[in-house]
Amino acid sequence: PSVAVSQAVGVVGALIMPHNIFLHSALVQSRSINICSSSHVKEALRYYTIESCVALFISFLINLFVVSVFAKAFFGSDIAESIGLVNAGEYLQEQYGGGYFPILYIWAIGLLAAGQSSTMTGTYAGQFVMAGFLNLKVKKWMRAFVTRAVAIVPTVIVALIFNGSDDELDRLNEWLNILQSVQLPFALIPLLSIVSKEHIMGVFKIGPLLQVCAVLYTL
Repeated sequence: PSVAVSQAVGVVGALIMPHNIFLHSALVQSRSINICSSSHVKEALRYYTIESCVALFISFLINLFVVSVFAKAFFGSDIAESIGLVNAGEYLQEQYGGGYFPILYIWAIGLLAAGQSSTMTGTYAGQFVMAGFLNLKVKKWMRAFVTRAVAIVPTVIVALIFNGSDDELDRLNEWLNILQSVQLPFALIPLLSIVSKEHIMGVFKIGPLLQVCAVLYTL
């Protein structure tokens, strides 16, 4: 159905997230690398590639498991349309939580971990981007306080505006994921442009095959 298209696009945005592209690039700055040695740079690039791929693959697996469990339990049922973040744990407990299996608490811990992970990666990405643009360096506790405050205040305002409407908040969450997916090309195109230029990358410029694959993926 047509509604599945927006959900599929939202899954892409939730899985990759445009700010994580900047964050993965910024991880290079956190290691001590001898940039005068091509062999050292190649070794570092190999490990950075593995690191990013592992992170994305684990994120993909988690999303795949969540979608699969819900599809197995509720696809085609009368309650499928009424499941949201506020009641998903209860429905999962009814379906799979026979005996003493605490799936309700596993779901709660998973939501908490997902929220913390998203907040931290967004904070770190913003830190690296602003440091690059403004050369702005502040103490860690001040950075954490300011960035968390900036993140929490709009969240509180949105919660008050929607006044606890669970359906509307679920819809807002879905559209936020779609927005992240739409923003992916705006992060990928500048990155692709930079790594394709020999006067910037030198011998580490990406090859024609990778350029074509990256352009097709971006489109």
